[in-house]
Amino acid sequence: MKSNITRRNFLRITGLTAAGIIAGSHRYAAKETGSRPNIIFILADDLGYGDIGCLNSESKIPTPNLDKLASQGMTFTDAHSSSSLCSPTRYGILTGRYSWRSRRQGGALWSFDPPLIEEGRLTFPQYLKNKGYHTACFGKWHLGMNWHDKEGNILENTGSEKGWNIDFSRPLKNGPTSRGFDYFFGTDAPNYPPYCYIENDRTIGIPTEAKPTSMYGVPGIMLKDWDLYKVLPEIEKRAVNYINRESKSDNSFFLYLPLTAPHTPIVPIEEHLGKSQAGLYGDFVHQVDAIVGNILKTLDQNNLTENTLLIFTSDNGSPNIDGFGSPSADGSYMEGEKGYGIKYGHNSSYIFRGKKADVWEGGHRIPFFVRWPDRIKAGSKTDEVVCLTDLFATCAAIFGDKLPDSAGEDSYNILPVLTGERINGKLREATVHLSGDGSFSIRQGKWKMEITPGSGGGGTLSAQTAMRNGLPMIQLYNLEEDIGEKNNLFDKYPDVVFRLTKLLEKYVKNGRSTPGTPQKNTGEPDIWRSLNVRNEKFSTNKVEHIAIGKKVKLLNDVELKFSKDGANVLTDGIRASSWFDDGYWTAVEGGDMEYLLDLGEIKQINNVSAGFLEAQSYWIFYPKNVELSLSLDGKSFSNSQIIKRTALKENDIREIKNFSASFKNKKCRYIKMKAVGQKICPQWHKGAGGKAWVCADEIIVE
Repeated sequence: MKSNITRRNFLRITGLTAAGIIAGSHRYAAKETGSRPNIIFILADDLGYGDIGCLNSESKIPTPNLDKLASQGMTFTDAHSSSSLCSPTRYGILTGRYSWRSRRQGGALWSFDPPLIEEGRLTFPQYLKNKGYHTACFGKWHLGMNWHDKEGNILENTGSEKGWNIDFSRPLKNGPTSRGFDYFFGTDAPNYPPYCYIENDRTIGIPTEAKPTSMYGVPGIMLKDWDLYKVLPEIEKRAVNYINRESKSDNSFFLYLPLTAPHTPIVPIEEHLGKSQAGLYGDFVHQVDAIVGNILKTLDQNNLTENTLLIFTSDNGSPNIDGFGSPSADGSYMEGEKGYGIKYGHNSSYIFRGKKADVWEGGHRIPFFVRWPDRIKAGSKTDEVVCLTDLFATCAAIFGDKLPDSAGEDSYNILPVLTGERINGKLREATVHLSGDGSFSIRQGKWKMEITPGSGGGGTLSAQTAMRNGLPMIQLYNLEEDIGEKNNLFDKYPDVVFRLTKLLEKYVKNGRSTPGTPQKNTGEPDIWRSLNVRNEKFSTNKVEHIAIGKKVKLLNDVELKFSKDGANVLTDGIRASSWFDDGYWTAVEGGDMEYLLDLGEIKQINNVSAGFLEAQSYWIFYPKNVELSLSLDGKSFSNSQIIKRTALKENDIREIKNFSASFKNKKCRYIKMKAVGQKICPQWHKGAGGKAWVCADEIIVE
């Protein structure tokens, strides 16, 4: 179906023609004094659509303040983050541009990574600052900044940095205060080093200690006596103090409040414990709700409510659907317990398929409430499709401005929806989503196309598993009839697939999805990248040898992961691909693996080998050594050979190596293989101190 949106209609709807700006000056445009709204943008971290009572009648979490906010403003039931991960979404909010146009397509930033927002790019806070607003950010930044090493140089190799090589006495560069904010207080990310507060361009205090292994988070440097439970309350306190202070100023203010919750670490303070029926995760959401209530109360106390535009949303969906990740902390490591949804009967994803990081709706359909008593009708609701990139153009429209072509390339003005103006068609021509692994999706009207055979997030349905099960490489869903994304229609509507593909390719080529002069992307986005990478790596091979189909027994007490058939995949005649989750690997975390292979009868053998995987970016290392030994009766073993790995070195490759031993016509029925794992990630690795994986492939007997 052809879209009703044309360039002329779009300009007419949003009031961005010359005549529209003049006319809009009476209806929309804020005066330079008096009526300019204060703007508060509260961003929860990993909060699901189904976590909020007014959106999910079966939610196990009381959210009275968010329910109140919804009743006082407008609720969007079809709102989306531009990505299903945190850093990319934050980029989109502050720039009005899809993050895949930046240097990064897929994934989130790591500790000490350089800034993702390009130098010189006009951001939303900088725009407001130019309008005379005071701009402040309190909370989780997670968009990168430049740190100095102890020689005074800008840190370049950030991948394995834990903070020990950083000079914290020096000011950091290209952080929040260089991207449009007058003031910043918060952390880069609460589960990453450095474990300390950052104020403007300096840390508060000098971190000198190592984070204890008993404390949740990535290993790294920490300020003495750092307490994870105090982070969110401190952010809340300072944000409230900021509103109190700015209420006495003649200038309007913009407060960006990216909370650290309910993302891990799950650290609800005592007054919220037991307030939900969804475990500690639910209690943490209750704390988020209380923070919103405190902000609303502070606005009331300062007589700021009527002329404050307040937005509440989340950066992506919740990861809770299978009980891993953010929700349901175990109380000590704050990282999650198995069976969360089953245990508490609470689904953060509501009726939507998928979770955080997925390209499915559960990964990016989010709660979105907007209150502005001066302009927005209380208790209103809309099913208009909106994206978090739309904030920039919408606020520009409040001033009657049209953004320059080089800013907000993917930002649509949704002010007509907020103010209840009658519009023709839909405001957005289409909306692009990006999953955690960089897979693309495009939504236009009822149709949603996903360029991946799986979930795009790995954990729910990896591309490897999807391919192995013969699922199509493209997914197409009619969301009007199939909101759960269960019935893939790609083969029934090839014309829709073709049309959406062409539209997505146009958006990539033009450097924008809104009307305007084409722009250049910072990076080189490739909508087929995830499929190309998966196809290249997802290649298994059949191999002939005398142990195919023979019994293999795990001897030591460890839990095997990723295998589709336990230890039997070691003798199924198939060599695994270089993807650890393709179903053909056996994997052990933080330990060794020891197998006993029974050939069924005494045979004469010449060679025994087994393949092992190294993929350090996934915390997978070759075993330190592999011991192979033979037996006639399964009790007494001899002819032992130990194959050692070469010296362990840092790399970013994904590689399979055969550990092989020659036995020269030895007779045996039983073969024992013991692989001594790395167990703990080395100090130079990004997961230093964390558990390392060892992954074994086919045991080939010749």
